[in-house]
Amino acid sequence: MKFKILGMLLSAGVILAACGNDDDDNNQSNNNQNQNQTEQTNSTNDSDDAQDSDDQTQQNSNSQQTRHVSDIQTSPDQAIETAKKSFDGDLKSIEYKQENGEWIYEVNLVNGNEEGEVKVSDSDNKVINVHKEQDNEQNETINEKDAIKYEDAVKKAQDEVSGELKQWTLNDDDGQLVYEVELMDGTQEKEVQLDAKSGDIISTDQ
Repeated sequence: MKFKILGMLLSAGVILAACGNDDDDNNQSNNNQNQNQTEQTNSTNDSDDAQDSDDQTQQNSNSQQTRHVSDIQTSPDQAIETAKKSFDGDLKSIEYKQENGEWIYEVNLVNGNEEGEVKVSDSDNKVINVHKEQDNEQNETINEKDAIKYEDAVKKAQDEVSGELKQWTLNDDDGQLVYEVELMDGTQEKEVQLDAKSGDIISTDQ
């Protein structure tokens, strides 16, 4: 009788141990599944964070490459006047752009066979650099007072195509006084050419 009871107890112990092992296996399986789900969620979050970071970097890059008209501190007339103090000549062209991280005017002047390129800082209206060279070609000069204001030219360009100001140029193109306005829309560059006297759109490139 004792052997029979002992055998029953041993059998019960084996059964309980087997059940315990099954429970452990189930718990381990659930833990592994939860861990995999957590890792997958973390991976998705990391991917989203990386995308957000890339988008923010792109936005910052674009904001550094473009300029709001209201932020321009020196007018074209002031820049031309400053440039002529360093090189006495007639205006050939004027360009507003960013160079080496600084917003500047590049004023091109001609005097006889000599051409001067004067760079003027937008922030303080001071000359950054003067470059002179001999030029024997016939250069058409312009009168900036014949052109509409650059603010109006930029607005007309932005009304035509979307984008933020990257740079603008006023020059002579085959005898016609024109504005060339470059805009940035995300990573896309667009260019609008306008009749500088009437403000009419001549062409767009996007």
